Amino acid sequence: MRRTYIISTLLVLAAALPVRAQNEISQAVEVEREYEGAVMDVVKSPIEPAVDDSLLNFKLNLDYTAFYSPYRDLYDFSPVLTAGPKAEGNVVYPWLYARVAAAYPWTPSADLYITPRFGERFSAGLYLNHDSYWGQVPQAVYAGSVMTYPGHKVNGDRMKNRGGLFMGYRWTRGEVNLDASYTGNRYALTPVDGYSGATLYNQFEHLKASLRVRSTNPDTNSFYYNAALGYRYFNDRHGVLEHLVDADASFGATIKGVHRLYVTFGGTFTGATAGNAFSSRGIWTVSPVYTWERDRWRIRAGLTLSSVYGDCIRKDGGGFLVYPDASVSFEAARNALWLYLKASGDNNLYTRYDLFALNPWMEDSGRAYQSAVPVSAEFGLNGLVRDRFSYSLGINYSMLSNSLSFMATSFNGLWYQEANLADSHVFGIAGMLKWQSPSFMAKAEFNYRGFSNPDAVLMTPAFDVDAVLEYNLRRRLFIRADCYFRTSTTGWSAASSAPVSVCRVPAFVDVGLRISYAVNTRLMVFVEGNNLANSKIQYFLNYVEPGINFGAGVCFKL
Repeated sequence: MRRTYIISTLLVLAAALPVRAQNEISQAVEVEREYEGAVMDVVKSPIEPAVDDSLLNFKLNLDYTAFYSPYRDLYDFSPVLTAGPKAEGNVVYPWLYARVAAAYPWTPSADLYITPRFGERFSAGLYLNHDSYWGQVPQAVYAGSVMTYPGHKVNGDRMKNRGGLFMGYRWTRGEVNLDASYTGNRYALTPVDGYSGATLYNQFEHLKASLRVRSTNPDTNSFYYNAALGYRYFNDRHGVLEHLVDADASFGATIKGVHRLYVTFGGTFTGATAGNAFSSRGIWTVSPVYTWERDRWRIRAGLTLSSVYGDCIRKDGGGFLVYPDASVSFEAARNALWLYLKASGDNNLYTRYDLFALNPWMEDSGRAYQSAVPVSAEFGLNGLVRDRFSYSLGINYSMLSNSLSFMATSFNGLWYQEANLADSHVFGIAGMLKWQSPSFMAKAEFNYRGFSNPDAVLMTPAFDVDAVLEYNLRRRLFIRADCYFRTSTTGWSAASSAPVSVCRVPAFVDVGLRISYAVNTRLMVFVEGNNLANSKIQYFLNYVEPGINFGAGVCFKL
């Protein structure tokens, strides 16, 4: 988890390509929920989209990934894309985007994005999002050391509401951006007939605000600056209150468009109250970096100096640490093959906000955790064949200190999630294959990870693969199929002072299908099915995700 990501995570706005003709359906914009507001060039939107520009190719989340950050992300890595083809053309974005959808079991969702056009220099907008699920989920039961599903169900209601606004102003050689947002979450498990137990629920919310000023001078010999200040308030139903101030600043210069020397300063400072106890913790970093680019070569040489302090749980006692930050890449074949070698490290602080963002079922201790990656080395390649076929492959080794995973634990007869810390070495292989034409796209990604210490891999699969197929007919009809598979995982559980129990959670496959039809340049309708195999999906021990579901919706833009 990056040290300063918390001040910049906001929602992404939708966008759409201009209409080329009265009778032609334009390619529209894909919508995502996370964004960082920024004032762009006059020919672009004030918001930098993070995804492909298409209303027809949007990613509608009628599955339940909107409610959590899948645990598998903790140890995934992707090969570094050192170079590659760049998108061309000017983009004009809608000032209004609205989406309403519902699925069965009852799963309503809605989005509203408003971005009025104020001219070349000033931008502003607001957004509102809602996701919820009101239905039953399977009850997970231990049978010896194997997780089973005997047929009992519990109500697994979940709800997430988000809203925010942004403003930005751009001048000749710089820009300033202001963002603010609110998010409220609720997760519950309620007994129903055939099952006896107590109601379990977690509820938490946060407020964020950030201000960023940066240079946009395109000159090859220029002074560079990028500075930000952020604040966040977090609370949960257990009575934990957390305030955080986050700041970072980068300064440097580019010489002759080849040499660049800059230094980044960052600091995160937080105080939390749990009951009558107050704790404070923080992390600071200094990162000097030199980069050189010429012809086919790109070289980066730098260091990261970091320290974590305060009331967080760790084995090393804190102190001052130094991490590498270096890489070299080479374009082995013009516009076709790139090779890279990278060495890095990081010092991480997991606040209560960070923990709940990863796992919404956390316990009520109010504790924070520190982990580190003393060194991580990666070698890989990525390539492009005839602008249609692309691929990547990377091999990674990392040393983990206080590696974070999660186990089930009992508090007052209720099962929550508790952080587990362990040291380990991890070896990983990641790859991607993609074929794309104007009407068809096929893509598959895989991750393999091997750990030297089994205590560090709770609920983490050794292997997973994510595949997608997309087909569009004359820019009106879009069909998308998704498939995610992961191998079985190991989980830990401990009730009160009882010894830890080890449980094996079966492998699963998650299959989805979406069909979208553009009625005209402003209106689209869609139907979707998720978890079509009705798999027992379990990212966190004891908490099963909803089963098969079907939904429909409509999108509108101006």
